[in-house]
Amino acid sequence: MCKKYLFFIFLLTVVGQYNAQSTKGSRPNIIVIVADDLGYADVGFNRDANFPAEKGVIPTPELDQLANNGIICTNGHVAHPFCGPSRAALMTGVQPSRIGVQYNLPNDINTSLGIPLEETYFPKILQQNNYHTAAFGKWHLGFTQGKYQPLDRGFDYFFGFLGGGKAYFEREYEDLYYRRLGGSNPVTNEYQDPLQRQRDYVAKDEFNQDEYLTDILTDEAINYIAENKTKSDPFFMYVAYNAPHTPLQAPAEEIAQFKEENPNFESLVRNSDYLKESGAYELDKVERELKKVKDYDYNSLSSSEKEEKVADYREHLLDKFTESRIVYATMVSNMDKNIGRIVAELKKDQKVFDNTMIVFLSDNGGYTYSKGAVNHPLYALKGSVFEGGHRVPFFIHWPNKIKSPKKYKYQISSLDLYPTLVDLAGASVPSTKKLDGLSFMDKVLDNKQIRPNNDPIYVLRPLFSFHAVAINSNPYKAVKRSKNSKWELYNIETDPGETNNLANTNSDVVKELKAKGVDFVKEFKNVKPLWFDHERNGGHPHRSLWFSTEELPNYDGAFGTDELSLSVLTNYKNKKMRLYPNPSEGKYTVDFQVDYQELEVRLFATTGQWVATMQVSKENPVLNMSHLSSGNYIALFSGGNEISVEQLIKL
Repeated sequence: MCKKYLFFIFLLTVVGQYNAQSTKGSRPNIIVIVADDLGYADVGFNRDANFPAEKGVIPTPELDQLANNGIICTNGHVAHPFCGPSRAALMTGVQPSRIGVQYNLPNDINTSLGIPLEETYFPKILQQNNYHTAAFGKWHLGFTQGKYQPLDRGFDYFFGFLGGGKAYFEREYEDLYYRRLGGSNPVTNEYQDPLQRQRDYVAKDEFNQDEYLTDILTDEAINYIAENKTKSDPFFMYVAYNAPHTPLQAPAEEIAQFKEENPNFESLVRNSDYLKESGAYELDKVERELKKVKDYDYNSLSSSEKEEKVADYREHLLDKFTESRIVYATMVSNMDKNIGRIVAELKKDQKVFDNTMIVFLSDNGGYTYSKGAVNHPLYALKGSVFEGGHRVPFFIHWPNKIKSPKKYKYQISSLDLYPTLVDLAGASVPSTKKLDGLSFMDKVLDNKQIRPNNDPIYVLRPLFSFHAVAINSNPYKAVKRSKNSKWELYNIETDPGETNNLANTNSDVVKELKAKGVDFVKEFKNVKPLWFDHERNGGHPHRSLWFSTEELPNYDGAFGTDELSLSVLTNYKNKKMRLYPNPSEGKYTVDFQVDYQELEVRLFATTGQWVATMQVSKENPVLNMSHLSSGNYIALFSGGNEISVEQLIKL
């Protein structure tokens, strides 16, 4: 009996091992669909029964049907919290900072910059292994023909735009391009050149001015499926919508239809605490904006007149943010319907549909409030290392392999797509290729953790003299949001909104994750950016930090020294934030001249040694240095991308 039992266990083990390897080389058709700036809660499959209706429920029936018949990755992440670096990571399988591509490319159709040629994109490997490959929509990885375009990096066919965005109606881009063509001021803005097919711009009269871009991209994708689904070799399609990225635009009739089909949406959002809660929208800008109005002198108004003006402008902002949410919702609804059209084309041959793996995700978190997205229950938004910046809607649908739909709770990264899709194609990653992701399909099907040793996934965001960093290692996540802030720790399984900082009671966990971070970044600690997203006003504000003789910003802010170069500090004496009186016995009033509700103030001795970090807000704009010794100090104010330096004297 015992021998029979052991033999049975042996059979189960063998079968389990067989199942665990069952997808490698299966060669399905593959479609990767990437939305742009899509909010975590703006798809039905990510909303639970506790979702507050006042935030605006966007119906997404087509996506929901796919997701609910597939595997929903509730803990899916991208490698970077904004567009270009996130897409670079997807295609290369490499952390953007590792190869110096942690900034967006400049908005310039003539730029000669692009992802390093030694980085092999995974579509190139699929192409070399007899996949038909096509890319549709947003590229954002380089313009130079023969080097950085889709046809140079593994795609047989391309239709879309090479830049980082586009208006949604032709009248707002192509017409301008041709009106200025041949003149002294040709279009260089990537949002304004025509759509491209293969290497060339489409003909001027191919699309009319009122056709909607998401529809056009879908039409092309459907045509490609129709032409390739009967071929003996499989196809890979990269469908990168720019929806619902700004500009927030949708056909007027579809906006009206959305309002009609969702009659409570507008009133719920307009009257919600969500828009009115503290810090939720830009009420702090009201007085500053009113001071700019040329029709009257705001400062000369009486107190009651000022109150009336502020109240009116607050109402205007509420209307504006409500309308942004409605247009955004219409854009998401339109994208959902278009994905349904792609599915309908696949279903014309059930065998094709069943043997097509569809992966859906967003390139980063949603841009909330003014840009319309909702990331509930996550904290923060696009650009942040908190969950709202990089935890995204993510699912896998593949009828031939996914027989039991499920929710996959373990961490999965867009970096993992590279080795996974190469495995499915029965191909091999080049021996010289460095990857930061892991092949996941077999483990996800078996509902097993991809990273059994809780190896973290990392998100790094370059800021002034610092890389903000998130280290995700289930169930914990360590975050360092600014150079001299303390490490924070959250249990993101029980607290996805990152409301309860556990760092003080779990210092050993913080220490362990920080040590892993130190080990992770040491391989590329001195890799400098290959470009910055702009060079306006004399150069990008981060440039001198990377290319000075100092060891800045690298990763010392998170993992090493707190000293700052005085030569670097003086580059930011731009008076955007000022304080008075100066000198003072210790209390200074900060004059806010930027759009941020709260500023971080880092104080340095004149030697460059960090002394303290404080916060000041518009509600309490007082910098209190009473506890510090008398002497000279340097105050570095930062809010978002705004930096200012002020020398001060403490009496």
